[in-house]
Amino acid sequence: MKICPIKKFFKFLTICFVLSFVLANSAIAQVLLDQEKATTYLRWNLFTGRDQLQFSKVGNKVVIKTLNTELFNNLKNELTDVKLDPQYLNKIDFKDNANSSGAMNAMAIEIELKDTNVEMFSFYRERDKKYVLDFWTDGGDSVSVNRAAVLKPAENATTGNDVEKVIPAPKKAAPIAASSIELAAKSTEPKIIAAKSVTTKAVTKEQPMPKADVSLEKKIEADKVLSSFVVDPNRISKKSMAELDAEEADSKKPYRDFRYGATFIWDYDPIAPAYKQLVNLKTKIPEIFYPIANRNFKKSEQESHLQLTINLYRKKKWGLMYKSMKLFEQKYGAKTEWELTEFIKANAILRENVDVPNQELFKNALTMLTNLSEKTENYELKKGIYKYLLSYYIERNESLKILQLAKTYYAGTRDNFDFEESIIPAEAMLNSLAKLGQIDKIRELSQEKTMKKILPAQLLLAYQSYAYLRGGDLTALVNFYEANKAGLAKPIDPVIMYNTAEAYFRLGRFQEAMNLYTEFTKNYSYEFVASNAHLRTALCSDLMDKNYNETLDLYKKAIDSSVDGQVSYEARVRYVAFRSVRKRVLDDRDIEMRIFLEQDKSAVTPDKNLTKLLQQVRLRTLIVDGKFKEALAYLSLIPTIGMAKIDGRIFEGDGAEIVYGIISDFYKKSEYSQVIKAWQTYKDKYVDKVAMDPYMNFVVGSSYVKLGLYKGFDDVYAAFEKLKDTPNRTFPIWIERNQELKASDLLAELVIVKDIKLKNWDLVSKNIAAFEKRVPNYNKANYYKGLVSFNQKDYTGAISHLENFFSGQNQRIIYDPSDVADMIRAYTDSIYELGQTDKFLKVSEAILSDTSSFGTDNAYIQNVRERIAYLGIEITAGKGTTNNYMLFEKKINDFKKAYPKSVYTGRVNYILGQAMVANQKVKEGREVFSALVNDKTTSDYLKELAKSELGLLNLKERTL
Repeated sequence: MKICPIKKFFKFLTICFVLSFVLANSAIAQVLLDQEKATTYLRWNLFTGRDQLQFSKVGNKVVIKTLNTELFNNLKNELTDVKLDPQYLNKIDFKDNANSSGAMNAMAIEIELKDTNVEMFSFYRERDKKYVLDFWTDGGDSVSVNRAAVLKPAENATTGNDVEKVIPAPKKAAPIAASSIELAAKSTEPKIIAAKSVTTKAVTKEQPMPKADVSLEKKIEADKVLSSFVVDPNRISKKSMAELDAEEADSKKPYRDFRYGATFIWDYDPIAPAYKQLVNLKTKIPEIFYPIANRNFKKSEQESHLQLTINLYRKKKWGLMYKSMKLFEQKYGAKTEWELTEFIKANAILRENVDVPNQELFKNALTMLTNLSEKTENYELKKGIYKYLLSYYIERNESLKILQLAKTYYAGTRDNFDFEESIIPAEAMLNSLAKLGQIDKIRELSQEKTMKKILPAQLLLAYQSYAYLRGGDLTALVNFYEANKAGLAKPIDPVIMYNTAEAYFRLGRFQEAMNLYTEFTKNYSYEFVASNAHLRTALCSDLMDKNYNETLDLYKKAIDSSVDGQVSYEARVRYVAFRSVRKRVLDDRDIEMRIFLEQDKSAVTPDKNLTKLLQQVRLRTLIVDGKFKEALAYLSLIPTIGMAKIDGRIFEGDGAEIVYGIISDFYKKSEYSQVIKAWQTYKDKYVDKVAMDPYMNFVVGSSYVKLGLYKGFDDVYAAFEKLKDTPNRTFPIWIERNQELKASDLLAELVIVKDIKLKNWDLVSKNIAAFEKRVPNYNKANYYKGLVSFNQKDYTGAISHLENFFSGQNQRIIYDPSDVADMIRAYTDSIYELGQTDKFLKVSEAILSDTSSFGTDNAYIQNVRERIAYLGIEITAGKGTTNNYMLFEKKINDFKKAYPKSVYTGRVNYILGQAMVANQKVKEGREVFSALVNDKTTSDYLKELAKSELGLLNLKERTL
């Protein structure tokens, strides 16, 4: 019986250990679900690739869909064994068929939540290759990780002691009141951290504000992915005066912020060190690397025969050369000097196929060389053949062939201790691995001791930087660069510099990126990717909101310096966006710059990223020009359905603003039916897909009231009320609202508008009083109180309230011409009714001047203006002084020109005749009175008065 040797026994044990370790890791790797229970939330970690799962919340159910059958079955097995947390979850159902219009052959996992107060939030963590699914309770005193909820308003509360829910929103919203709650949150679309002020009611002792959970804050800040969505969900603070002043100063800047320009940014590909071609294959053959030397022909007949063959080869006498080779083989045997003869044959074929190669013969020669390199023991010959074949495959960009050949070449140089020669295949291996995307192999090779000895240090660092950036390991690349930066000789390798700059840029460290890009273009302006560096420099300056003129100059430099047509075109598009879209006040030169958007017909077609950027800028040029109908037509042609959701959402946000622009234009013309039509047509397509716009809802609700469509108003009001606690849309805001009210306040105002239309004056007064308590410093309440007083014939109160409104109106808050007309009528008629004639004349003249260009298409406001102008004429006529009559001819003629079909024309003509007579223009006055008597449209009453005036003139003439 043989005993197993000790070495073999230990090998067997090693194999068993390795197998058990691999199987254990395999078992661990197959675990898809990891459940974490915290004090404020429940977390599921689902380990799978990106885009494998789709999450949605419908009512009190969370639906997880997938098209991957194997993944579904594995999740089903694991979830079946999971112990559900009753605080958040009730049960889980599995559906093998959950087909819908957007998901064919889909399978679904339905998770029934405990109740509708349980919220869900999901995101994908690229670093760990997993989905994170969080459940938390939104209500009471619980602290939400992903949504800021201070306290829910008390149900059916009638006092002012309840606390409003705070929702994070972008920073651009203007402050509302001194009492405010600030919450910082990062938007998932733009890269700008934002915050918003929201008014709250007083906090009582019975309902204290919850204190910040310090441990929770630290946990959120430590979790980089989560902290990108939520920052400090508990801290409550007020904006300082300095912050409010900064916001006001920001609104006065000549340019809008970056989000309003060309916002799409994509990654540029990393670059790898260039591999120089060893030889020009169009002029050289393998003999350049292994010269065919002369033989010592005097030594023997064999050597003489070989020299003859070589001479025939050099003279290109191919037929004689082949005969000589055949005779040599017959005389001395096939294996004698076979390496030399095969090499000569291959070179002969290649010499004849240098200028116009015959592909078949060329392939035969390459096959001969490949076979020769595999069989020969002559290292120098092998080396020469490897160099030629390497050059051939590099020229054809066959990375896999290069890698295979370089490995063999590299092994041969090491076996022969030819370390200087090892540089060529070592660099070829790294280059081919880079092109094949084998980043792990690059890292492995870069750490080899032999590689570190034979290759320059910066070259290895360059390949490592490429591997990091290609693998998306940005932080590792930055740390790697900063650790080695001090030891790098200047100028630093362009690959290291460019790849690190790109990593800085992707991480949002724009100043470091800008510094490296600038240094790159300074030292390596001849490199092709210098075009990318020039544009990135301008983009960094733009994103950091540096000096506008300097940023524009950087964009110009990128346009002029770029040799890459795509990059140059991108620079032009971004330049136009900066100058012709983000600029608040455009001049003719800014408009002319839009010619840059036109592409040269001979240029290469832009890629999908550049096309998307171009579409965005073209759409926004139409928006800033106020061409909303054209913008909407252009938007309908953009294929947003095929885009990533976050990209499509940007277009939908612009679409919602376009819809508001159209609605606003109709509302300002009092075309309420068109307002409702536009709303009904586009709200599902654009408006409902982005955050709520309270003022748009107010405009629509008000339009329903003005048309008397109270059922439609009730529907809009109900839908508006459901959304009152959702975040308001604060971006994009292309059209200034000048409205500071929250959705809940605008809802209360809509009720007032409706009651005024229904003339429920007592109810209106009560609602206005409640509204003033809700929004104590809102000036529009004076406007509503003035209307109520006027309609209740309290003219003194009407004048007082409306004058308070005028004095406190530092910005326009009434846009509807009909509302303006009601206000003017109430004010002027109240003054007229009180007999304050001097005041009426001053006020009427000012009002007619102020509204000369407002509501010109609105019949109602024109009627009010006409009435005011007429009453002014009557009051002036009543004064009866010579000076007043002197003003009449112009004043009355202006009235007749402005209102040629006025109902007051007869009366005005009668007053004109009186004025002319008083001004000693008796003849002209007589003509006016005679015209009135003969005019069929003049009332009988005015005709009798005109006849009386004519009779009085006749009597005076007879007396004289």
